[in-house]
Amino acid sequence: MSTPSSLAFVGAGSLGQAFAGLLATSGQAVTLVATLSSRERLLQAERIRLRGALDLEIPVEAAPAPAGRVGITADPGDLPSNTGVIFTTKSHQLPAAIAMVRAVWPRADDATSWVAGVQNGIIKDDLLVKAFGVERVVGAVTILGAQREADGGVTVTSRGATYLGEFAGDSSPRVAAAAQTLRAAGIPTEAVTDIQSVLWSKVCNAVGVFGVCVLTRSSGSRMSSNPDLMRAYHALIRETATVAAAYGVTIGDYEGFPIRSYLTKSETKMIASAASRAATFAGESGAGGTESFPSMVQDLLAGRPMESDQIFGDVVRRAEYVGITVPRIALVRDLIAGLNRTTSHR
Repeated sequence: MSTPSSLAFVGAGSLGQAFAGLLATSGQAVTLVATLSSRERLLQAERIRLRGALDLEIPVEAAPAPAGRVGITADPGDLPSNTGVIFTTKSHQLPAAIAMVRAVWPRADDATSWVAGVQNGIIKDDLLVKAFGVERVVGAVTILGAQREADGGVTVTSRGATYLGEFAGDSSPRVAAAAQTLRAAGIPTEAVTDIQSVLWSKVCNAVGVFGVCVLTRSSGSRMSSNPDLMRAYHALIRETATVAAAYGVTIGDYEGFPIRSYLTKSETKMIASAASRAATFAGESGAGGTESFPSMVQDLLAGRPMESDQIFGDVVRRAEYVGITVPRIALVRDLIAGLNRTTSHR
């Protein structure tokens, strides 16, 4: 059985465009499944524009496209066989995207293709397993930072770090090959044997960052440099880590979210460490740098639906299942769900 030799992406938002554009720039063949409106917009523009941490214009054309160009399609039937397909939609868009893809792909004679999702939270993998079967699902986490601008371009704030791993806890040729493909595109990627640790560690960070920054409309750097907000962040990641422990998951330190260190330090040292990281980031960005808001804050400010249930609601349900109470997370869930009702208009 051959190892999948290419990657494709479902979801032409900021993450999908950034991943697909970088792969094409590295000379690889790549397919991007978009909505009809996004497909038409990108084909009319004839390019994906990435700026910020990089400055690239990547040519696009209708899929299938030759290496070096992003093949754009609204039909998941155009996805090639023997491919790893990574879902890059928002969490609330994922069920519909999965149903659309699964109806036509992978084909009956395709035994090697696999899927992954880079959405925040844990529930994404449950949905993928239910649709495609556990043997086809690879765990994935990314902190590549990108946001779509009003002019259609995408600002990449950081290439971040991406992690891939088998849920069985072993290494595999398909994960190794995919990690190499992403690294060749300039995306820092690591193949890991404990993807559950990475997933839950990022969930800890997401609950803390989104919970604090959405409710205060703060950037990540402002949160990190504010002792009061960091105390709130610390309380939220502690509650989330308690849930992870109940499921037998060990929280770790990973690029961009050193959660284990935050949990093991005293609150005073944690606050000082976060402030130091924020100051370093500000220094690297320069005084004229654009303030970067977490993705859920971007959704709030743009009036888009926020992933409240898929992140906070899911953690609360998992906590209840094992008999753990998480009052702070439950409160944040309800507050952000309420904001969704009053501010979302798309």
